[in-house]
Amino acid sequence: MTKFMMSLRDENYRVLTGAAIDRGISVQELLRAVIIPDWVKETPRAIVAESWPSMRTRR
Repeated sequence: MTKFMMSLRDENYRVLTGAAIDRGISVQELLRAVIIPDWVKETPRAIVAESWPSMRTRR
């Protein structure tokens, strides 16, 4: 499984924390279950391909 680390500005983290608390889940769960899937659905593949570097598979 590929892992990544994310840094957020304090104000963005506060917004995510509030949204997570409202749903009764953690920020990590909010990112995994809501934010990332919504972003993937709404972002055209061409934009993703241009803005994200290609990833190599681990050996």
